[in-house]
Amino acid sequence: MTYRLIGGEMLVWSDLDGAHGPGPVRGAALAPFLAAARGRTLVAGPHDSALLTGLTGATVLVRGVPDAERLAGRPGRTVLCGSVAKLAAEGPFDTVIALDGLERLGTAEHDELSWAQKLDVLRGVLAPGGVLMLGLENPLGVHRLVAPPGPLSDSDWTPAWDETRPAGPGPLTGALGGASRVYALYPDPVRPRVVLETTRDDGAAEAAVAGAFDEDADVLTDPVPPALASLRQGHVLAPAFIVVAARAEADLVAPATAPALAPGTRTLLSRIAGAAARRDLPAVRDLLRAWLDGPAAGVPAGQVLTGPDGTSTALAPAGEVAAALRDLADRLLRAGHALPWPGVTGVADLARTLAGMAGREPAVGEEPERRVLPFAELRADRDRLTRELAEARAQAAFLEGELTAREADLRLARRTVELLSGTGPARAGQAFVGGVRAARRLLRRPG
Repeated sequence: MTYRLIGGEMLVWSDLDGAHGPGPVRGAALAPFLAAARGRTLVAGPHDSALLTGLTGATVLVRGVPDAERLAGRPGRTVLCGSVAKLAAEGPFDTVIALDGLERLGTAEHDELSWAQKLDVLRGVLAPGGVLMLGLENPLGVHRLVAPPGPLSDSDWTPAWDETRPAGPGPLTGALGGASRVYALYPDPVRPRVVLETTRDDGAAEAAVAGAFDEDADVLTDPVPPALASLRQGHVLAPAFIVVAARAEADLVAPATAPALAPGTRTLLSRIAGAAARRDLPAVRDLLRAWLDGPAAGVPAGQVLTGPDGTSTALAPAGEVAAALRDLADRLLRAGHALPWPGVTGVADLARTLAGMAGREPAVGEEPERRVLPFAELRADRDRLTRELAEARAQAAFLEGELTAREADLRLARRTVELLSGTGPARAGQAFVGGVRAARRLLRRPG
């Protein structure tokens, strides 16, 4: 056996196979955290084996025997199987990594520890001057707000809400003390694609967050608008956070992230949406003209960064201008703000309107087959179509009444004209009346 049982292990349970829950935390976005580990390292909880590949000499703690068997056997790696409550004798560690959080460190074969008790165990095995990297899911994250209801998985057997669990990274960093850095994860706590420091609020961060979500995901509403709003409010709706904490700033080793650009940069989409929400049509026109007349023409507006001085930086290759306009129109309509173009009837119509404001005439065709609409957008479309149908029916009823009244007026006018002109039926009537009068005169003559 190439792993060691420490007590409280679950004989048939696996967190790594994804059959009982969301599977291990995974993805290239998390790799810098493990690469920043130093000294004797403990990785606690279900982490994808691909993340552990470059981590030599580490100790890995899992709670299921099948997972221990899967991870064991690599030279220089120590695999422990059991409850986190049995970990006290294994320290000290210079780096403790628990990117999945603490929820999946307890087992059904041992008395359940509270969140705070699990944290105390990890802090207890951390060497003086050591670094702790801890994940924390946000129960009010955008991933939960837009998710449709679904069946509970086997991993949801844990007790109800733990009162010792901090509500966010702020209380957690306060409880840890010392120095810390906080990172926000999008679009999912288990499979993040974007990791940003919570101090990041620039155009590059906007573009990264907007691009993190799948267009065809099964959601109740488009998650991008609330995610961008979350970014501007300090990532309050981020799906999860990672706190990197040490006892002193000198001990803090944190993964490198993408460099922040110059302050004040925003995506072109953000600037156009803001100007449209303010009904500032001249500003919208200027932004559109600068975009379509510049080198970034054809690059989606959400992937174009603009600075306070008007300079622009393209983050993606340019495509067709018509496609970029359609994408801009689609995202403006999905943003949920009232637009200063109340008469537009869809994406293609708004795209042509935007092109006209910029003095361009690209061949914007009718809408092709659209993405699968989430529930909220389907309901909004249903309400819009219901409203338009009611308006069309009211207009049809009004026009029908007007047509009936005008037909009656026309018939009356025709009868009047016929009587006055002596034509048509009026002439026949006059001839009949004349014949009757002639007969009466003939009968009155003496025989």
